[in-house]
Amino acid sequence: MNFLINWLPTILVFVLMLGLLVFVHELGHFLAARISGMEVKEFAFGFPPRIWSKKYKGTRYAINLFPIGGYVRILGEDEKSSDPNAFGNKRIRSRIFVIVAGVLMNFVLAFFCLMILFWCSYPPLVSKIESYNGKVISNSGGLFIESIEEGSLAQEHDIQQGDIIESVNNLKTPTVKEIKDAVAEKVNGSIILEIKRGDESISKNIEIKGKDRLGVGLWEKMPKVKYTWWKVPYYAALETARTTYHATVAILGFFKNLIFDQKIEADVVGPVGLFGITSSAVKLGFGYILTLTILLTINLGIINILPFPALDGGRLVFLIVEKIRGKKVAESVEGVIHSIGFWLLIVLMILIAVRDIIKL
Repeated sequence: MNFLINWLPTILVFVLMLGLLVFVHELGHFLAARISGMEVKEFAFGFPPRIWSKKYKGTRYAINLFPIGGYVRILGEDEKSSDPNAFGNKRIRSRIFVIVAGVLMNFVLAFFCLMILFWCSYPPLVSKIESYNGKVISNSGGLFIESIEEGSLAQEHDIQQGDIIESVNNLKTPTVKEIKDAVAEKVNGSIILEIKRGDESISKNIEIKGKDRLGVGLWEKMPKVKYTWWKVPYYAALETARTTYHATVAILGFFKNLIFDQKIEADVVGPVGLFGITSSAVKLGFGYILTLTILLTINLGIINILPFPALDGGRLVFLIVEKIRGKKVAESVEGVIHSIGFWLLIVLMILIAVRDIIKL
């Protein structure tokens, strides 16, 4: 019982956060379909069994028991239909709009969450705070240590979960990358960490001993920032664009390493690892939960628009091919390709999840 009570906040946040991301994505598809004059058969929040439903203007709206997302069923999307309002019978640009709208809504969610962050003086997503007119900086930053690996350098030097790294080799408020770089540069030497443990400041001289990592899970504990209210939308849009750029670079780097080097980077996590990160965010407070939501919705949007079968980007490729050829790709062929892509994604998720479990 105590175990359930201790983990209940994390479970609720984890489920509701993922549910929100998927629901907003599907909401984008739904709104675009209605704007394009397509017949929407059903739009639902959550997954069955059904709690409530109502049919209105030809669309069944439903609320289901499990709040882990949602779905939209558009006439003619997965089956042939002679109805002029079916998905497959609309102009290509309308179908492209419907497909892309889900991704766009993920970025819209990020934008509004960032506005809340900046209005409420919560931590920004940038790893370094720069000078901008109209914002006030308060509180000190650092890297929050959320986990310690067994047998790691961190464990050997009595670094503890909950410690905050304030500097490395006299570099104040380092980023995760700067910590990694410091370890790599002193692989046969040592680094000096300044750590905050409660009200106590501790200096650690850590001999690297040829290892390439400290063996800690880090979470950026950033200074709080508040913008002048009328500048909030501008900086929220700027931060959305900046975070999208960095996330795109990271995701493309992941697939490059996966395809050409046949390896998955150590800092890539699946559902199990994400649950652990959510637990840390819950402990740190609402601002970090919102920050995690922003990062996840942006990553979901980017991944979904990649030109890979079973993803929105893969479906977009088939529409572009249709536009070039002047006719549709055979539904049987497209279906097989999407099925292959779907199972490849499932295998990848399982591999990452297994690795997450092994690391526990």
